[in-house]
Amino acid sequence: MAKKVSYLDNLAKEVGQTASAWKKAFNQSADITPGANARARAANKNYDAQKGQVFGALLQGRRYDDKTGKQIKAKNK
Repeated sequence: MAKKVSYLDNLAKEVGQTASAWKKAFNQSADITPGANARARAANKNYDAQKGQVFGALLQGRRYDDKTGKQIKAKNK
């Protein structure tokens, strides 16, 4: 049985993931080694996705899977 996650726990998790994605995007954007542009684009794309997830969690109480990033639907009983 899955552990029930509260709204604030979920929001804290999403904020933490967004902060981590921002840090990675920031560091990749400052990189000057060969292939840096592709890595920076990928990191920025991930950061944009994480921003969407944190706003979804904040405004609509949505939950997202950590590995796939897909929204977790509530089970109807």
